[in-house]
Amino acid sequence: MKFHYKMPSPIGFQLAPMLDIVFLLLVFFIVTQTFEDDEPDLSINLPSAETPKPGENVSNEVIVNIRKDGTVVINRQPYTMPQLEDKLFSVARLDKTMLVRIRVDEKAESGVVVHVMDACLKAGLNNISFSTRPPAPSSINVSNSQAS
Repeated sequence: MKFHYKMPSPIGFQLAPMLDIVFLLLVFFIVTQTFEDDEPDLSINLPSAETPKPGENVSNEVIVNIRKDGTVVINRQPYTMPQLEDKLFSVARLDKTMLVRIRVDEKAESGVVVHVMDACLKAGLNNISFSTRPPAPSSINVSNSQAS
């Protein structure tokens, strides 16, 4: 007896499962995306502090960077003091409770910091904070543990 086998038709490319995976990956990357929260200006070397507060994701804040040479930068754009005052006045018109986070290079002159703070206060922005970095492990004071 002769058996006849039917050859199965070739399986086509299945697009639906691949689209499911692509959309799942898209949703995953959208959900896990971190937004730029600290405007990292790589030319600023922040001073260290013993008790730094962890960076909070505040959406309504203005980050003012002060570089080592005294340049004031907001959103990667340098400002002169009169331009900075105008910018802060326009921010204050929108929201007087806006947080102004000042990131100062540890080698910057304190006079520039005073001028920036003065511009904030002139504009009516009283919610000012400073960014620091945690101290290096070798710079932590261990004399208290050895004293006992």
